[in-house]
Amino acid sequence: MGEGSNNHAIVFGASGLIGWALVDQLLSPYPHTSSFSKVTAVTNRPLNLSECHWPGPDSHRPDLQLVSGVDLRHGDAATLAACLKREVKDIESVTHIYYLVEDDIEEVATNLRMFENVINAHNLVCPNLRFVTFPGGTRGYGIYIPGGTFTPPLTEDLVNKLPPSYAKTVVYPAYRELLNAASKGKKWTWCEIGFTPNGSQFSLALHWAQYLSLYAVNHGVGPNEASNTTTVEVPFPGNSAGANALFTPVSSKTIARFMIYASLHPETCGGGRLFNIADNETPCTFGEIWPQLAKWSASWV
Repeated sequence: MGEGSNNHAIVFGASGLIGWALVDQLLSPYPHTSSFSKVTAVTNRPLNLSECHWPGPDSHRPDLQLVSGVDLRHGDAATLAACLKREVKDIESVTHIYYLVEDDIEEVATNLRMFENVINAHNLVCPNLRFVTFPGGTRGYGIYIPGGTFTPPLTEDLVNKLPPSYAKTVVYPAYRELLNAASKGKKWTWCEIGFTPNGSQFSLALHWAQYLSLYAVNHGVGPNEASNTTTVEVPFPGNSAGANALFTPVSSKTIARFMIYASLHPETCGGGRLFNIADNETPCTFGEIWPQLAKWSASWV
């Protein structure tokens, strides 16, 4: 356990891509051994700690607690507060909330209700709460309107200029209203982390992995194949416009580290600020990175 810190991080959606990376970085520990003393990873679906591949217990790492079976879609704030008090050790000591939960069935209504329950429940039971952060996505820039809404580059101030008819179909504006109201007069503040200003906030990693691994197996490519020196041309799964479009990719590790950094610097990163982040300042294209992805996939088939 890191000395000199009473910070307790709770990560909702810890089994997801970014949620997993957040817990991983908190336990690394990032940014310092003294940044957090406790980390609580919350999931809906059952999860075995041995399957998570997070860093193991160590005197220089925060204490980890995994709490599975917390379904945010049902009940209200009082119900959730009672559940957290029952299931989470030292819930009253939580200082930082990292919220990475999303339900795509009824995007605005369902997601807003879940997040509202989380925030209101913690306002009831966590007197030491200091910071809340969540990841936004490019839907908040109106990219689903044919032809787009804004001319790139997409800057943070544009989210406040969305047409009302579109804004009401996206949950992020509702999240901002919720957090502004819920934090009023409280000791905690919040921010939003935006990423991938081209395409979807949902990671393509799983789709790439499935496509490339199946392609490699079907063509006899891989370290377990006798013909592992075979060179196979793997077609890009898209059109030329998609291959040549500029974008700024960001890894889950970078997202996790910036969310942690922002949460530890409320004086400069709080107040409802929005930060777009990327792995590199210079954009790239899928056409440029596809050969490296295809080559890399052959090594793990």
